[in-house]
Amino acid sequence: MKRICGVAVLAALGAATCAFGAGYGIYEGSARANAMGAEGTADPVSPSVLYQNAAAMTELEGTQVEVGLTMVKPKQSVVTKLPTGPVKAHGRSHWWYLPTVYVTHPLNERLWLGVGGFTKIGLGAEYPKGGAGRYGVQKAEILSYDLNPSLALKVTEDFSLAAGLQVEYFDFELCRAIPMGTAFVDPDAMLKITGDNYGLGYNAGAYWKATDWLAFGLSYEGEIVHEVKGEYDLYTDAATLGKGTAYGDFPSPARARLGTSVKPIDKLTVDAGIVYTMWECYDSLNIDFDPALFGRVPRSQSRKNWHDAWRYQLGFEYALTEMWAVRCGYAFDKTPDPDYLLDYMVPTNDRHLWTFGLGWKHKDVRVDLGYTMLIIEDRTVKGHIQDGVWDGTFENGNAHMASVSVGYRF
Repeated sequence: MKRICGVAVLAALGAATCAFGAGYGIYEGSARANAMGAEGTADPVSPSVLYQNAAAMTELEGTQVEVGLTMVKPKQSVVTKLPTGPVKAHGRSHWWYLPTVYVTHPLNERLWLGVGGFTKIGLGAEYPKGGAGRYGVQKAEILSYDLNPSLALKVTEDFSLAAGLQVEYFDFELCRAIPMGTAFVDPDAMLKITGDNYGLGYNAGAYWKATDWLAFGLSYEGEIVHEVKGEYDLYTDAATLGKGTAYGDFPSPARARLGTSVKPIDKLTVDAGIVYTMWECYDSLNIDFDPALFGRVPRSQSRKNWHDAWRYQLGFEYALTEMWAVRCGYAFDKTPDPDYLLDYMVPTNDRHLWTFGLGWKHKDVRVDLGYTMLIIEDRTVKGHIQDGVWDGTFENGNAHMASVSVGYRF
């Protein structure tokens, strides 16, 4: 089924240099989980388990609150082999800030209420003015902010189910160059789009504590379709050429998670899981302009044909003392975009994430720190000139992620 996407999404999602996860997904929801390969589907240690599996909050005692922040600094280089020779562009790197907040509360002996606030999708790019990729993007930023109230029911002492709503706010900004004559020769126009939207989705989960040392978690987040409507401005240094709207639908993909948590010895916790992200919803971009761009371009169409992708996560925690714990992990994130339609829009590839962290807790207070080094594999671009894509490579993609969370049990 084809998806219609607003022009802001075409450029912001289609042309952004750095996404935080494969495609444009974000999987980092707390400092503790981030330090353990972003896995925690079956490990309910704090309210941040709401990010991955709301059913597991039935293991939490009392009213608990956790706030956190993940800071991400991504970068990547794109080499474009133009007829005049290769041109290398570096995306400008800066820190992105992803706040989180979680609250859980037992309503009675069997029913829990939880509310989470976090980010599910995001990416961004900024190139120097006049770069070879300016017809894709000069600057693009997109983030979601999600509010997720959920209820969890303890069906038995060892098995719980959960369901909830997800309200997602989608915000974007885009600047890109538009050729007015011969590309790379004549002066360009600039197109700037800003906009936002709210979408509604749902989540469901299950948690089973098989033994004191073994637990399983399963969760699902439904797709959210944003009916995006943005404002555009078309201008040159000397004049305004046009204003209007660009609109359509944009999919925030569904996800399924399956995880396990094992305690082989008293001080060691091993978490492992998989995430299946249903990127197939992003199979084309159909953009409508009102009024028509330049008075003659009412719609733009572009095939994407993304495929569903797997992410594999593994984490370890070792308790040094009752107060201190050390953590590490690894995740492998498959890219969803096919080679034959690869372009400058989301120049990414398979990703390796190496994670580390430290935890401290005393009575009702806990503090967690995490660091992730993300490495993106280089990728060769096979040109298809009819779409404005030249032969080239994506090189040296990486990101640094630093996170902190603070929690309290009342």
